[in-house]
Amino acid sequence: MARKIKRSMGVLSHLRVVEIGSSAATSYCARLFADFGADVQKVEPPAGDPLRRSAPLTPKGQSAWFAFLNFNKSSTIINRADADAITRLRAMVEDCDILIDGRDVDPADCPFIDIAAVRQRRPGLIYLEASWFGREGPYAGFAATDSTIRALAGLIKLVGSVEGPPSHAPDFQTGILAGLWGFIAAASSAVAQMQGRKGRSWSLSIFESSLAPAEYLVSETFARGDVIRRIGINRFWPNFPAGIYETKKGSIGVTTITPAQWRAFCDMLGLPELRDDPEVGS
Repeated sequence: MARKIKRSMGVLSHLRVVEIGSSAATSYCARLFADFGADVQKVEPPAGDPLRRSAPLTPKGQSAWFAFLNFNKSSTIINRADADAITRLRAMVEDCDILIDGRDVDPADCPFIDIAAVRQRRPGLIYLEASWFGREGPYAGFAATDSTIRALAGLIKLVGSVEGPPSHAPDFQTGILAGLWGFIAAASSAVAQMQGRKGRSWSLSIFESSLAPAEYLVSETFARGDVIRRIGINRFWPNFPAGIYETKKGSIGVTTITPAQWRAFCDMLGLPELRDDPEVGS
């Protein structure tokens, strides 16, 4: 059963997108297409996408993370045990413009589909598959989690108190980063397709996507010999406030880099006297 969602016309409203498998990376990638007006159909098993059970949960027991990653989409339930499951999925895929595949991270009981055969019949299909480490390289085929990817990429090195181990936030940071890169790749293919080019196939490495934020730090180290260390308050000196801070109920991460972000931050906290103060907002 599909749940139809009304959406306003957007720059990508001419595109039909199908999302299979389960990963934060592919869910966020598909969500960005939906935000720009594309018709996104998310294929789920009868039990629902495993991400529906990701904390934090609302008072009604619904996953806030799932709601964020899948905003503006429609959901189609396909039971792998049904006799027509493969036929239904193949018909959906052959009728779409972009297929976003997260099965390598979690197949989520998705029926089998021969991607090579589909692309042979539909040479214009844009195909993006996500995996933890991509299809090539020394880690290809390895299993991982958000925590291990973040640690390998060095994303937790600067987070936490000066003493003791680094802190890890229970979120989908690596999936958000990878989903953004995947959207850029697939959207660029959609633009090229409008110029008469055939569909492209993309292999999205969640690990490599997570390395991007650390690249400039490596360059700074080579150029200036300055190795950034954990200082306990600000993760990204000299911006302020930019760090993870203790609150009455756990910790909160804050990053305000641009003037617009600072003003929005002050508005959210009800601090109009600081909003336009050049001493703290410049």
